[in-house]
Amino acid sequence: MVTDYGHLDHKHSTRLPFGETALSAISAELGVNACAAAYRLGDNTIWEFHVPTKWLPGATLLVVLWPTLSRVDARVVLGDGGPTPLAVTAKQVHTVEVYEGVEVMFRRRGGSVMFVTRNGHVAMAD
Repeated sequence: MVTDYGHLDHKHSTRLPFGETALSAISAELGVNACAAAYRLGDNTIWEFHVPTKWLPGATLLVVLWPTLSRVDARVVLGDGGPTPLAVTAKQVHTVEVYEGVEVMFRRRGGSVMFVTRNGHVAMAD
């Protein structure tokens, strides 16, 4: 199978330190606003992105950013309130890379990454 990636030539990427300064870039790529979680870590705000999943109608990918812990959680939340079928956590996150029209990448110390797309996909690569 041959895939033409020529349509990605005009795309660009943005690299930012992990933290609140990256929220607007993440929001723009995921197509949803960041909102403060109903809970906090001491005096620190925890941020959530509720990304509708196109691959599982009625479900949402909940992406939770813990800037002071350098951590990102992602879990699928079913519309009917059923048990979470998928949950992943990335610790020691230091950098956010936003690939316009493609994905948000959370880079971890040691080289592994968590990928999140505006279609509600999440993957880890170690």
